[in-house]
Amino acid sequence: MSSNGADYDVIIKGGTLIDGTNTPRKVTDIGIRNGKVARVGGLGAATATRVVDAAGRIVSPGVIDVHTHYDAAIFWDPYCTPSGYHGMTTAVVSNCGFGFAPCKQDRATQERYMGMMETTEQIPTAALREALPFTWESFPEWLEVVRGLGKGVNVASYVPLNSLMIFVMGSVEDARDRLPTEAELAEMKRLLREALTAGAVGFAFSKLNDFNSHKDHGNPMPTDAADESTAYALAEVLREMDCGIIQALVDLPMAIDNNHIAEKLARISGRPVVQNILVPFDHIPGEVDRVLNWLDRCEEQGLDCYSQALAFRTWQESRLLDWNTWDIHPVFAEFSALDDDIEARLVKAADPDWRERVKHVHTIDNMTAAGGLLDHLKLIAMPDNSDPRVGKFFGEIAAERGIDVVDAFFDAVIDSRCDMDFRTLQSMSQDPALFEKMYKHPRVIAGTSDGGAHIRFFSGANFSTDLLQWLALEEKRFTLEELHHKFSMLPARILGLADRGALLPGFAADVMVYNPEELGYPDHYDVLTDLPGGEFRRVIPAHGIDLVMVNGEVTFEAGMKSTGATPGRVLVSAGAT
Repeated sequence: MSSNGADYDVIIKGGTLIDGTNTPRKVTDIGIRNGKVARVGGLGAATATRVVDAAGRIVSPGVIDVHTHYDAAIFWDPYCTPSGYHGMTTAVVSNCGFGFAPCKQDRATQERYMGMMETTEQIPTAALREALPFTWESFPEWLEVVRGLGKGVNVASYVPLNSLMIFVMGSVEDARDRLPTEAELAEMKRLLREALTAGAVGFAFSKLNDFNSHKDHGNPMPTDAADESTAYALAEVLREMDCGIIQALVDLPMAIDNNHIAEKLARISGRPVVQNILVPFDHIPGEVDRVLNWLDRCEEQGLDCYSQALAFRTWQESRLLDWNTWDIHPVFAEFSALDDDIEARLVKAADPDWRERVKHVHTIDNMTAAGGLLDHLKLIAMPDNSDPRVGKFFGEIAAERGIDVVDAFFDAVIDSRCDMDFRTLQSMSQDPALFEKMYKHPRVIAGTSDGGAHIRFFSGANFSTDLLQWLALEEKRFTLEELHHKFSMLPARILGLADRGALLPGFAADVMVYNPEELGYPDHYDVLTDLPGGEFRRVIPAHGIDLVMVNGEVTFEAGMKSTGATPGRVLVSAGAT
């Protein structure tokens, strides 16, 4: 009984329940008490402090987003928007090995961490400086700080391997360029045990060698360059404790295949390994088969491997000065490294020798993992928006002028003095059959929002909204039951979150209620200047979601209206004490 004498705190009445278990839907009532689902059906004349009329609505578990970078944003945005708008109730942070703990109580080191987060995940340093108190040193201390924050979502965290290596080995350069000593490796193991005991869900890292945009002063980040033997040694800790998982960014289509590392980690640890990242492209459909076949081979060997997909209808909108996706190619990185030095950028853009080098790498295979061909970028803003090029793709502009697309693009750079915005085509395949093949595989996880990252040119918070709208409601390739299982119970089981991911008696009441007739999002990003330090971000709103509930409390009403409630918790793995 609730505190005011009612039978329940909330009754969600008459909705179509899709409970996350992939069993068939049913129209029923749900009674919620003390943050948990107390009863499903059979409520009769039961009373509640609040009754939600869900007739004609879908009632489902909230989204568990296993690949986010809200490590910093949770300090200024308790709802981790825009993901919170789209029904995300749990954010998993410190993916790819980037995070803020452990971290020495040294300002120079803290500045380096913040700089690395900006160059890898495009989270502005100015916002980080203003918002992060750095009152912690160890990972458990950081987790306690996050636990004390008012949160409108639940947060679970990996131990970021870059931070762990730098903390123990003394510097970014040491972590990147040499092997740890026996004593350093033993200390990393001790700290990982400590973190897992405190509640970390595992550890995370990337191993993309030099072919990626994770750069620190022009060099790869530590784990991208370091020998993978350190990760193998840390995997032994997970086996010893029999808890935790590993997130390993080791695969990029047509660029990097380090899946043997993920495979060996699964073998050593005996624990789930989430390989990243599976992206479908029309011109290389065999890349999807390559990863799915690898998953099947791992399962045949008894290895518990999964693949994290970045696969939904999405795009990017960017100012030129914020765009660094192409930095996986050194010739483009030369241009990005000039930062806000406009004159230097203009000199580089006009250099015919440099343009020839750009043309040499500007092929569909080379650019697939680098933001796509320049042909497919649409010019959407110039200082003079009456310029006839605005609104056209650079491929069109090049054809009209009878020049190479590289010249068309960098001519616009010069004419705008680097003050131009552009938009990509859809960033990946739009073939529902290819998506069906991929997402029907039981070991492919839906996503990836990358929430909190790349905020000046990307917003992937709508991945769940898009897949529901497109693949289930429009294309009928999936049932809503199948997709909600992918969004909730499957990741909860992989992460070891025992009472999450399903709307069953005794489970946490993390809920979204939506109108399937209105579910969607606009075909553009909103630009908000609401970050600390006056920084801006691009967000994608949600349509048709009537209610979001976290631990039994409503956080959003219809129209993305926040209630101000902050019932979120730090979620811990099954091995935590």
